[in-house]
Amino acid sequence: MPQFVLALNTTTGVLELAIAQVNPLIYLKHSEWKLDRELSVQIHTCLAEFMQGYNWSDLVFVAIASGVGSFTSTRIGIVLARTLGEQLGIPVYAISCRDVENYCPISDQTDPIMNLLKIGYEQWSNGNSPSWSEALPLYA
Repeated sequence: MPQFVLALNTTTGVLELAIAQVNPLIYLKHSEWKLDRELSVQIHTCLAEFMQGYNWSDLVFVAIASGVGSFTSTRIGIVLARTLGEQLGIPVYAISCRDVENYCPISDQTDPIMNLLKIGYEQWSNGNSPSWSEALPLYA
């Protein structure tokens, strides 16, 4: 049975979602929606549309961009990622946009959402499996 990873970036006015198969990491699909202030209203519809053809139970982790970016939209994405992690019992990797930008992949792939997937995959394959609750604590 194939296993997948989901990546989300909500740090700007554009919702980005990507999915890849793991072992080995194979980039499958990427979509973007310019939502701006409609993010909180449209994110679930976009995610449901994006995940058509994939089983939620086949996800092994979620990677979420944790900022720097819009405070509200970043928190909306974090809450969504944490909820998925909790409900599916999978790790959530909150990865800063600075780490995504500074990531130096071996290939020429410079797409930030792919870098988000790769960083999460490296952590997951190295056995780092944080609880969903460790993904950028909402209240410190």
